[in-house]
Order: sequence, then structure tokens, then C-alpha cells
Amino acid sequence: MFARVSLGTIACVLATSVVLPQWAAAQESGGKAASSEPTTELDALVVDGAKKKKPKAKPKPKQAKSGSVGAAPPPPAATVLPATDNVSPDAAATENSGSYIPAVSTIGGKLALPIKETPRSISVLTRKRLDDENVTSVEEAATRAPGVYVRNQGDLSDGPFFYARGFLMSVSENGVPLDTSYYGSGFDTAIYDRVEIIRGPDGLMQGQGQLGGSINLVRKAPLAQRQVRTELSAGQWDLFRGLIDVSTPLTASGAVRGRFLVQAETRGSFVDYAGTEKLLGFGSLAFDLTDQTTLTVSALSQQSTVNPSFGAMHIRGTNSYTPRRMFLGAGWSEFNYQRNELTAELSHRFNEDWSLNVNVARRDYDDQKRFAFHNPHPNFHQTGTSALLNRATWFEGEHWTGDMHVKGRLNFLGRKHEIVAGANFEDFGHERWIRNAPSVGLWPAGNPDVPYVELSKAASTISDVMQQGLYAQGRFEIMSWLHLHAGARLSNYKSQSRASATGVTTVLFDEDNVFTPYGGVVVDVTRDWAVYASYADIFRPQSITTTDASDATLPPIVGEQYEVGVKGSLFDGRLMPSLALFRASDTGRALRDPLNPGYYIAAGEVLSEGVDMELAARPLPGWEFTGGYTYTDTTFVAGQPAEVGTRFNSFFPKHTFKFWSNYTFADGMLAGTSLGLGVRAYSESSTSFASPYPATVSQPAYAVVDGRLGFKLDERSELSINVTNILDTVYLPYPDVRGFYGEPRRAVAKITTNW
Repeated sequence: MFARVSLGTIACVLATSVVLPQWAAAQESGGKAASSEPTTELDALVVDGAKKKKPKAKPKPKQAKSGSVGAAPPPPAATVLPATDNVSPDAAATENSGSYIPAVSTIGGKLALPIKETPRSISVLTRKRLDDENVTSVEEAATRAPGVYVRNQGDLSDGPFFYARGFLMSVSENGVPLDTSYYGSGFDTAIYDRVEIIRGPDGLMQGQGQLGGSINLVRKAPLAQRQVRTELSAGQWDLFRGLIDVSTPLTASGAVRGRFLVQAETRGSFVDYAGTEKLLGFGSLAFDLTDQTTLTVSALSQQSTVNPSFGAMHIRGTNSYTPRRMFLGAGWSEFNYQRNELTAELSHRFNEDWSLNVNVARRDYDDQKRFAFHNPHPNFHQTGTSALLNRATWFEGEHWTGDMHVKGRLNFLGRKHEIVAGANFEDFGHERWIRNAPSVGLWPAGNPDVPYVELSKAASTISDVMQQGLYAQGRFEIMSWLHLHAGARLSNYKSQSRASATGVTTVLFDEDNVFTPYGGVVVDVTRDWAVYASYADIFRPQSITTTDASDATLPPIVGEQYEVGVKGSLFDGRLMPSLALFRASDTGRALRDPLNPGYYIAAGEVLSEGVDMELAARPLPGWEFTGGYTYTDTTFVAGQPAEVGTRFNSFFPKHTFKFWSNYTFADGMLAGTSLGLGVRAYSESSTSFASPYPATVSQPAYAVVDGRLGFKLDERSELSINVTNILDTVYLPYPDVRGFYGEPRRAVAKITTNW
């Protein structure tokens, strides 16, 4: 199944790349043959294999004008965008920029704006940052993002789960929401150009969702010039990884471009018997149908086979757990994840100022899990044995998403304004089967030779989640130094499930015409500094089973945030500091009605307040630096009597500090050598549980130190060695009755070659 499905998809992509260029060439010889001169800046580019010369009447290609497809507004006078060798339709692309500092970002809306001109707390992990830190998963990327905490529950859940400012975050891809509940086996980050993070509600684009913010994964796109990149990696615990990434024009004019990526990986684990195999294939074709219209189609398939880790068991009466290496399950346990995706995007430029973008995507999920693992037992600390839960699950899903928007700029009353208006939707239908075998009796921990019991599908639960929304956003120039940001969204959301055994359909959530506002103001105090203030909110439906005394469903929970801050862009954009103060609240949470047993009232409230600081810099040529500190204080303001005044989500650290720096020597004996160093530090966190015995466990403050050493082998190749957790710190990021250790010290060597 592994090779057949994934390689079959890859073969289809590659076959398509042969057939479609031939069609495109035929179209080009017809539709474009009337003119021998290039008609767009893209056509005017000299690409490998092309003999066409640039017309004398045209200047060299330059940055797209504001308002055109993928274009960013002009940067402030004090900002110099990082140089880049790639010619991408995405103005925010970071590939080949060689920098940790992004030019612009699109998260939080559809307008590509410099970080300094966006009144929100935003971070971007550029392609160079991901490569330098050898990040290969979204979990690893989030772990390195300022202010973000990752709650990893191993392979037992469909996590990991991402948090910011004490609350859960959402995940999106190219600005289109994904269902975070099933993102645990997400795609390898090899296919992404960058990872964008917004802390605080992102309701304008997400619709319903979480207050913590959003992580947006932005895909690589076919480039206008030929580029080939290969990677070979080897590391501890039998890690072997290979990648080839090819982007090239497929016609002489560059009107058809393709990108094809294949990545394979196998790795063991610091936990006995655990490991992963992964194979990914990605193909994307871009067609310039006319001078103003481009169609991009993509296909992606990833197959993962996991021998899962089941974490460590808490030792009753202590703050300790079973050893890091100990495996607490059956050796035959195996999870299989299949992810397939097809996307299509059409972009059209009406003129220099206005454009239209339409995209639609279909994601297919096919998961099979067969496993047995130790259940926590109240006497485990005395006997070293516990019962094993024996289970099999199957999951099949089809997730459709789409977005259409118009954006542009206009002049009104002598001022320049940018606006975007659009609609998006998602429809996620899925079916889940769960079978449990009788628990294996008390079994010694660390013994994987558990008897196998065959389980097959039985009754299932069929679910459907549907959401539609209309949104609008604007950036209005009130004065040359004063910009107003405003936006709003109208959302419909419905979730329902049906039990196959009974055929009964139950509506779980149903909300119509939910209004979500957004506003902000940015004041340019000087050419280098700006102050801002913003308001944003998001809603989260409550289950129809949580009704009040009149049997009416409680209104949605509303998460809202107020934020003020200051941002800078100094020394031609080589120094980008930011400081924010935030106050976020989650109101209308369901509480049991003290006057009407069995009913609820929407009176619960949680408050989060704190400080968010970040610095990205290029102090010297070859020296990249980025870091951030976040203080977060979360409290139950209103809730059950025992909760009020206590810490909300106590597993979320109050203090987080993250930093990474990389320096490349330009000359001398060390020319071409690079050194990297990073720290991820967290304050104390804790969790309380009641079963199988009441206890509170804590993780003391800790820090993880990472390092990198790179050697330039020749003009095209580099050898790098990344060591994570250099000090071999022992920690559990999420302490609970079952904890999951952070990864011990690990070294990975990688050879990267670029043509």
C-alpha cells in the first residue's frame, strides 16, 4: 500500500508534467504566436534554455507594482527588502532570500504587508531558517516560533496541539483553514516556502476557531528559472532522509513552469521499538493562459507508517516517570496515514491595481491504526504492571476547501487605499470506526510481546463539518503617517454526525450569520518606528446539548483580544524589533446552571494578559539572528467555584524565550564555514488529574540548547551538522498521568546541493 499509492500519485504527476507542457506549447504557438515579443515581465526574463532576448524598449524586470497579483505595497523608506534570486508569483516568498527577515507577510488577511505595517503580533519562519535548523515537521517549526507552545501527546492523539497566549491555535495552508483535529500527521515541511504565525484570534480568515491564533503554511511555487536542490541526511536512531526538489520552466518563454519534489525518510526513536517511515511526492504546474491569467494545479501524496511511542507512565507519589527508553505497548502496534491532495488556483490581473484569485482544494485522509498500550493503573508504582488497552481504529475523510477574493488599490480624496473582499468555504466529511478488544490482564511494563487479537470494522460514526463565510478587509491611508485597518466577516457553521448502526443524525453545532469584526490603527512615529493598536475576535460554537433552562442552545463562545505595540525597521530593514501588550478573553463559556440542574448558562470567562517581544536582525553580512520572549498570565475570571482565580491551562508556561543565530564566515581560513546556536527556554508548568488517582505533576523550568556547524564543500554543496538538545536536558513538555519526553541529544548530518 505504501509504495503503490504514493508512487502511483507521483507517477501521475510526472506523466501530467509531460502531457500538459505539450498542450501548452501548442496553445502558445497558436494564441501567442502573433507576437514575437514578450508581453509580460515574466516573459522578458532570460531563463535557462531560452534564446529569446529582452526587448530593448523594456527595462529590466523589477518588483511588481502594488495592487498587482502577489504584489506587496511599497515598503517604508527605511526598509530594504532582502535580495532574492527566485522569481516567484508570491511576493512574500522567502525561498533563496538567504534571510531570516521576511519582506512581507499575508497571514491575518489577504494583503501582503510588511511586518511593521501590520497591527498584530506576527512571526515568520523563512525557508532559510527552516533549512538552517533542519526543521522537517510543522511541530518542529512551531516549537521554534516565539510565544508558541506545543502540547505533544505522542502518537496516541491526532495532535500535536499548538498554543499561544494560553489558548489553542488553528492551522491553515495557503490561507485556507485545515481541521486541526486531524492534522497530527501533517505534511513534511519540505513542500513549504515559509511558516507564518499570528498570535491572537484570526477570525477574519478562519471563521470559527481558537483564540490562540493561527499557523499558516505557505507552499512553494514553480519558479521562473531552473533550480534543482538535493538533500541527503543521516543521524542518530537510524535516521536516513533524502530529498530532490526541481523547479523549471517547461517552455522557452517560461509561460509554463513546473515544480516536482520527492522526499523519503526512515527514522527510529529514542524509545525502544518506535519509528517512522515516510514517503512524499509533490508536483505543481503553472500555466500563463494569457498575459493576465495564470492557472496553477498541484498534486500531493504522503504515506506515513508509524511504530508508535506510547509515552511514559507517572510514578504515583512522586514527580517522576518511567525511563525515557521504556516502551509501554505491543511491539506489533502500527499506524498508517495516507494523505492525498489536489489543488487548483486561478489568478487574473484586471489591471495594475485590481486582481482576482480563486482556489479550491481537496484533501483525502485514509488512516488505519492497530495498537495496544499500557493504561495507567493506581498500583503501577508498586507492581510495574498495568492492563493494556487493545484497540483498532479506521478513519476516512474528504475535505473540500475553497476561496475566492478580489483585491486592489484605489485613490480616494487624494489618498491610497487597499481593499480585499471575498468568500471561502469548507466541507469536511469523514467516517470513523473504533473497535476495542478485551484488555490484556496486568502486563509488565517494557515487555512488547503482547498477544495479538485481530479486529475488523464494525459500526461507524459519520460526521460532516460545513462552514461558509463572506469577508472584507481594508487598509486605509488617513494621512501619510496614519493608516486604519478594518475588516469584518459573516460566517455560517454546522457540524453533524450519524451513527451507522441506528441511522440517526445528530446536529452538534449550528450557527448562522455570526459577525466577526476586526480593526486596527498604525501610526508612523518616525521613518523607522510605528506604534499600533488593534482589536480582533473569533467565535467557537457550543454544542447543542449545552442548553439553557428554556432549552435554547447557548450562544457561541467569543474570544476577543486588544493589543497595543510598537514596531521598528532600522538600518535599511536589517533590524526589526517589536513589543506588544495584549489582553485576550474567552467569554460565554458553558457553566452548569446552579438554579436549574441539568442546564447551562453562558457565564464562564477566561482572561489572558501578557507581553510579547521579538527581534529579527542581520547585524553583519552573513549573520542572521532572531529571538523572542513572551510572558503570559492566564486566569479563570468566572467559572465553577473551585476554578475562579486559578490558573487556566496551567501546562502553558508563563515565560517562554526562544532564540536562534547563524553566522557564515565570508573570508579567511574559515570562509564558507557557518556556526549556529539556539535556545528554547520555558518556565515551570503543571497538570492535575483525577484518574486513576488524584495527583498534580509539574515540569520545572528548563532550557534546550541547539547548535549547527556548516562547511561549504564547493560552489554548490554544503555539509551541515545539527545537534539538538546539546546538553541532553530531560524534560516533559506536557506533564500528565501519561507524559511524553522531549527528544534527547541528537545529531544529524546533511549534504545539500543546489544547481
